[in-house]
Amino acid sequence: SEAVTVAGSNGALLSKALKDLLVRWEQNASSWRDQARADFDKDFLQELIPAVRGASRAAQEIENLLQRIRNDCT
Repeated sequence: SEAVTVAGSNGALLSKALKDLLVRWEQNASSWRDQARADFDKDFLQELIPAVRGASRAAQEIENLLQRIRNDCT
């Protein structure tokens, strides 16, 4: 049962971590405006966003599936 809880919370943790990262990223935009920032944004951050969102959705789907299995087995 603990594994189910952990799986369910991972999606929320990923979403929150991404949100926190994006907030901090925007906060430092005024003090960091060089090509390195633009390259990092393009090469890493813009690719990370959909990957994290997909992983978060997958974790939620796993939690939903495990919940249905648990309900069917009780």
